[in-house]
Amino acid sequence: MFRLRGASAMNPTLPLPEALGGRANELIPLPLNMEEIFLARQPILDRDQRLVAYELLFRGGRTNHAEITNDMHASSTVVHNAFNGMGIDSVLGSSKGFVNVDRHFLLSDLVDLLSPKQVILEILESVAPDDDVIARMAQLRTLGYQLALDDFIGFLPGIDPLLEQVDIVKIDLLRIDPAILESTVAQLRARGLRLLAEKVETREQFDQTHLLGFDLFQGYHFARPQLLSARQHRNPAKFQLLRLLAMIMDDADVPSLESEFKRHPMLSYNLLRMVNSAAMGLRTHIDSLRHALVLVGRRPLQSWMQLTLYTSGSQQDGPTPLLQMAAVRGKLMEAVMRVDPKAKQSDFDAAFLTGILSLVDALLEMPKEMILDELFVSDDVKAALLHRSGRLGRLLALTELSENDDPEAVRVALTAFPGVTPDQLLQMQLDAFAWANAVEGELST
Repeated sequence: MFRLRGASAMNPTLPLPEALGGRANELIPLPLNMEEIFLARQPILDRDQRLVAYELLFRGGRTNHAEITNDMHASSTVVHNAFNGMGIDSVLGSSKGFVNVDRHFLLSDLVDLLSPKQVILEILESVAPDDDVIARMAQLRTLGYQLALDDFIGFLPGIDPLLEQVDIVKIDLLRIDPAILESTVAQLRARGLRLLAEKVETREQFDQTHLLGFDLFQGYHFARPQLLSARQHRNPAKFQLLRLLAMIMDDADVPSLESEFKRHPMLSYNLLRMVNSAAMGLRTHIDSLRHALVLVGRRPLQSWMQLTLYTSGSQQDGPTPLLQMAAVRGKLMEAVMRVDPKAKQSDFDAAFLTGILSLVDALLEMPKEMILDELFVSDDVKAALLHRSGRLGRLLALTELSENDDPEAVRVALTAFPGVTPDQLLQMQLDAFAWANAVEGELST
């Protein structure tokens, strides 16, 4: 979640090794003369559960979220700053952005500042389909923009003109009558519209909407575990990684690590690729796995292994939402911890580790308690992951809140970290998004 105060460009492709173990990237100061704006992003997946887009949710200041003029001001400010000065690639990476627009914004010239190659305009359900709106939507489609209709719950009076001008319909699963869902989907698909299931909360909802032919999916289900405590088909690749990660965290010696790596040829190959990457900046010939392990260093190796866990065994050929979320959480928590003048390197490492492991139950589809029993993590990290207690727990809670559309909750959570200003939090988030994009590229190629 962003609090936008001004425009600054930033490089969206930070070197992976520097992010893993080197100096923290410098934060670029923003001007402080603008009203508070908050922005949250929520992942949107395709039928193969690949990350293809984010919905960008804008809110302004401390005013009523339902106030249309305030939403218009928030959207206008975000477009002017984030999309033109800050470098939207830092937020979206290779994905597209669904941008909420109301009637005022739709009819304004500000839409022209958005690239049709980067954004999909999401028409709010409050927009009345008058002649001006329909004409503007038709014009934007001729300019190459894709349009989506938000919060669809049925064929309400007057909605047909909107449906004729949009490419995507977002069906609100929590508000639509389940009795009409199947027939509604059939009618919309007959019109040639793409369907997005929003507020997918459970595996059952995903399976149902997938079977009905939905094209896109959005909701909390994709970052939640299936709590199958007696799960039998453990992913062997992921559990090999967990065992190796446990050895690293338990400070195993290099010969032991080398022996374990030798059991996993593909993992060894990826380690050598990472060491030899241009971003690593090394000019030394690598002649053995042991040599590579020594050159990488213990902390960067641990960070790399934690992130590799989220791509292991995946058949996807695109970005994965869990990797993105885990990488952002780890980097953001580490950055916030670095502001504390009393914190040590071990505190930075614990913060990063807590963020990375906060989604491992969703990844492995197992309870966190079972997973943590197999890892050598500190009591502070366990308490944070299981109970959101202690300093790490409060930091994890702040990070999780920053992913949602609740700016007031972020303000309250931020009071637990008096050394971190809202402007610094924004910069840390931008840094984390850019770093996660770079990590995704390094681990997916």
